[in-house]
Amino acid sequence: MKEKTIKLIKQGFPYYLIIIMSCLIISPQIISQGVILGTDSIFHFNRFYETAQQIRYWNFSYFQSNYSFQQSGRIINATYCPLFAYFNGIILLFARSWYRYQIITNLLIYFIGGTGMYKLCIKLHSKQSIALITAFIYMNIGWLPRWELAQNMNAWGAALSPYMIICGIRMIQNSEQPINVLQLMTVMTIIMQIHLLSSVFFVVALIPFFIAGLIHSNNPRLMWIDLLKAVIGTIILTANIWGALLMINLNNHIAYPANFNLFANALRPATFSNNRRFLSFFIWFLFTAQFIFVIRKPHRSSLNTFITSWGFLILILSSVITPWKKFQQWLPFLSHTLQFPSRLTIIAYPLLFAGIAMTITTIVNSTPKYSLSRNSSIGILVVTLLLVFIPTNITISRKVANYYSDALFANLSALAKVSTNKAAIRYSTQSSHPGQLLSLVEKRSPDYLPLPSNYAGNKSKHSYDYQSQIIKNANNFHHTVLKGGKLKLTWTADHSGTKRLPLVTYHESVLTVNGRRVTHYQRSSIGSPYVHEHQGLNTATLRFKPASWFNYLLVIWLISLSIYWVYGSYTFYKHRIA
Repeated sequence: MKEKTIKLIKQGFPYYLIIIMSCLIISPQIISQGVILGTDSIFHFNRFYETAQQIRYWNFSYFQSNYSFQQSGRIINATYCPLFAYFNGIILLFARSWYRYQIITNLLIYFIGGTGMYKLCIKLHSKQSIALITAFIYMNIGWLPRWELAQNMNAWGAALSPYMIICGIRMIQNSEQPINVLQLMTVMTIIMQIHLLSSVFFVVALIPFFIAGLIHSNNPRLMWIDLLKAVIGTIILTANIWGALLMINLNNHIAYPANFNLFANALRPATFSNNRRFLSFFIWFLFTAQFIFVIRKPHRSSLNTFITSWGFLILILSSVITPWKKFQQWLPFLSHTLQFPSRLTIIAYPLLFAGIAMTITTIVNSTPKYSLSRNSSIGILVVTLLLVFIPTNITISRKVANYYSDALFANLSALAKVSTNKAAIRYSTQSSHPGQLLSLVEKRSPDYLPLPSNYAGNKSKHSYDYQSQIIKNANNFHHTVLKGGKLKLTWTADHSGTKRLPLVTYHESVLTVNGRRVTHYQRSSIGSPYVHEHQGLNTATLRFKPASWFNYLLVIWLISLSIYWVYGSYTFYKHRIA
């Protein structure tokens, strides 16, 4: 029994250290008890508050936002990774405040990212100590800290990227069974349920691994069959996402996300900063030295040469070295889909750091214990850790300091309403009633708004239209969430006439006004209905009626998800006791 306990402690030791590093990174928040309100915080807080309330009152509305986004009925979660939204809703219910929610999810994402990077390095036969230091470095660089700093969803892509690369490494290392169908299907399903754009990056990143795997495979036909199984399985397990996107886009003109300047958001050198848009000169030099090291003698380790070269190419693509101004002219859709070329670093960084871990392991294993090259290589890794940890910790400390200043927010550009009572905002982030914050701070966002055909061509002004038509008007109505996912508005009119309601209606929306269903009505530039009101008390009820085929698809998805969980749990248990 004692030997078993010692063995478990030894096995868990690396993960205890990753937890400690996670706590060190978020220590400014833990010590100050401050909440970081970043660029995407309010948007995602609305999403997660919506699901938390639905779970709390057991009153579900898969499409319609009834508790959040000004109770406008707009669609967000159904087309923006709903399972992840419900997962965060559960965490929020458990945490009860935004402060505790941030601490829990920050620890979670750092642990997942650090563990993935550690496992990737071990998969590549790196020494445990080198794998751990590399994992610590990865936890402090690029997009991964952006969840704590701004609730950027790309951070989850960064956290899961090492697991995707592990699937790719298997394609090359395992010539008998290059693809573990359950493993690949799980990774791709999870990332699609969290962040669709990151899943596109994952697919593209795996293509070279698959090609290399086909070359090394003893049975290429089996590899194609297993790939097809994984693809079909992933499609089935993500039917709730692509099905909702398909249904909404079939009958509605949906607003694109905001446009961004690609060149301005590409990766560029900096002195010390290593956040989403900057990479310090030292690490640029380190990556370049690693690339030169492997291409000088590519046969020393063909796998190291492969992952380093692929990672370095993606690094160049993510940076200002690539002519992103030209690409934006040639492919304008990239401005609202890719938005930030620096997002590609979620693939480049784990590949390059994994290659560096392999190189340093090779040097350590092939040189005497106290040799200069051995000590220098380990010293470089430790220096790199300090050069990413210190700036990240300083940045987090500054963001937390904003919480206790008049600034409070990292970015005010998309906020439509911010209460002048900063003390009330700070109190609402600690309160066990998280909805208070969302009434004090409101953000305009055009994502997934339905654009009537006569307005579909002018998409640049819809976030401001949402501000004027919904945010500034919602408080003039009384909102009530009814059973069955319905939303009721009541208001009093001094005389009869036409009224624009602070609701967002889609082709599938069912609107009832004063007891009568309204089928033909004029809609504003963002889909708000104009209805007839009579003098006195008026009521309007809104519900979303999805297409019947989507309901069948959802049932199939739920059954498939249940089968997956049962089979996956059985396989995991079988593997553990084997």
